[in-house]
Amino acid sequence: MQPLHPELTSRRPVWMWAGAAAGLGLALTMFLNNSGPHTSAAASQPTTGTFVVSGAVVLGDGASFTRDDHGGCAGTGAHADVIDGAPVLITTTDGLATGRLTDPRALTDGTCRFWFSVRGVPTGQDAYLLMVADRDPRQYAEQELTGALVSLRVD
Repeated sequence: MQPLHPELTSRRPVWMWAGAAAGLGLALTMFLNNSGPHTSAAASQPTTGTFVVSGAVVLGDGASFTRDDHGGCAGTGAHADVIDGAPVLITTTDGLATGRLTDPRALTDGTCRFWFSVRGVPTGQDAYLLMVADRDPRQYAEQELTGALVSLRVD
């Protein structure tokens, strides 16, 4: 019999997330600034505004998460970092925007879905790196983040 509220044993302190985000942001900024020649027009484009990135993270199989008695879910094992409140980071050459995973739901198709929303993402960037919890970052173009809900499947 599983407890109603499984005890979280690998919860990381907030300062660790902040340090990881700052280090990732610095490394990515250095990488993106040295990733090859840029035209003077692209280099001189000022950031004109921000946008919101919204989407869902899905754990793809029943072995990667546990269900609770209220229809919710949380990642387990190798996916234990994918939980309610886990950070969602979007890094660009102009900075870092953050959000959190929310509203975890165990769906009838055997998956676990979390929603996220990240505000203040700068427009006009060459690349956007999106990182959820401790997962490897994925690169996106602006059109991919602004067109529809972003869907990340974690298997």
